[in-house]
Amino acid sequence: MNSVRLLSGKRLLLLAWAGLGTLCSPLAVECFAQASTAPLTVDQVVAQMTKRNQQRAEALRPYTSLRTYQCEYHGFGDRRAELVVKMSFTPPGKKEFTIVSESGSEILRKHVLKRLVEAEEDATSEENRRSTAMQPENYEFQLVEVDEQPGGNFYVLEVRPRHSNKYLFRGRIWVDAKDFAVTRMRGEPARNPSWWVKKVSMEVEYRKIGDFWLLARNETLTQVRFRGRAVTTIDYADYELGGPGGSPASISALPGAASTCAGGAAPGACTSKDDHR
Repeated sequence: MNSVRLLSGKRLLLLAWAGLGTLCSPLAVECFAQASTAPLTVDQVVAQMTKRNQQRAEALRPYTSLRTYQCEYHGFGDRRAELVVKMSFTPPGKKEFTIVSESGSEILRKHVLKRLVEAEEDATSEENRRSTAMQPENYEFQLVEVDEQPGGNFYVLEVRPRHSNKYLFRGRIWVDAKDFAVTRMRGEPARNPSWWVKKVSMEVEYRKIGDFWLLARNETLTQVRFRGRAVTTIDYADYELGGPGGSPASISALPGAASTCAGGAAPGACTSKDDHR
């Protein structure tokens, strides 16, 4: 019980910053690269990413989505809980959450999943958006490699926080070489959330929907110092761009939207965490 409370009170900080990634949704405009063009420097990549982020923030329309929050805790007893939530977003940062259904452990629902929702509301305040934005004022960037994939190329950047904020992190981001949008994030909190927590790791994935990259999946693994671990996931589906009464640009559920690491994740979704469980 105490371990669960410790996890719930601290782990929500990690998933909250992932909710900020909604603003990393690109407008499918300018394309810098041709096959013969040399890779950009880290300063050029960051400059393009910062510029596009501003354009995307200004162009972002209202939208709704359905989110499935799931948590599995193993340690002082095994527990599982699920929360299905409808989220309505109004630019520049207002989010409204409506619980559609909930099941499983009351402890996990109350002290983990519902607090994650509350943390995301806090993280989208104007002050937090400004102090956690993926830009040079908040992070140092280092170019690690250019990851060439069949579906496109990605700049892999190492990021380190410049100041103390509970929503900042250290790790790596994958930046699409055409859209200059963050498509993947993998890392850990900039500071350990609690002495009782031994290790926290998380991975966030985005999916391109129309002209925007929107959140697809968020997974966090927390290990308690003495005993216990928890896997928390948020799966994002049923995007409807334009919001109620707006453009009827409906987006179907994302592939694998109901899966979690503990319950049948899509292939490779949990590879980076298997060795720590």
